[in-house]
Amino acid sequence: MNGKNQPVQKKPGSVSAVKITAEHQYSGPIPPPEMLSQYELIVPGFADRILNMAEKESENRHRNESLVTKNAVRTTFMGMIFAFLSVIIVAGLVFYALNRGFDTAAGTIAVGTMATLASVFVFFKRSKRDIGK
Repeated sequence: MNGKNQPVQKKPGSVSAVKITAEHQYSGPIPPPEMLSQYELIVPGFADRILNMAEKESENRHRNESLVTKNAVRTTFMGMIFAFLSVIIVAGLVFYALNRGFDTAAGTIAVGTMATLASVFVFFKRSKRDIGK
């Protein structure tokens, strides 16, 4: 069509060409059934190899996620144990200093320890919040 809504006149003997392009996409390790059957026609047994590869990958991913979860739980538990032991040791040190008459040292140790624990608590809360963003 030209600008006046009239059909464009073709010259006799001219050739027109139309190009059609198709695109197929899929996500994941396993192709769609049609493509899988085409692979099987090209190389017999290839579809089984693809499925076995996907199963092994899935098993490996699950095993790794399980290990990460176990390590995170273990790290958290060990952190709690060491924090508890640290508080017990510092409390014992403060009581010992008070018992020996070092009131200023005992107060300094107690306040310094509480400030350190509070700052660590705030730091980890902030870093977890930042990771969540």
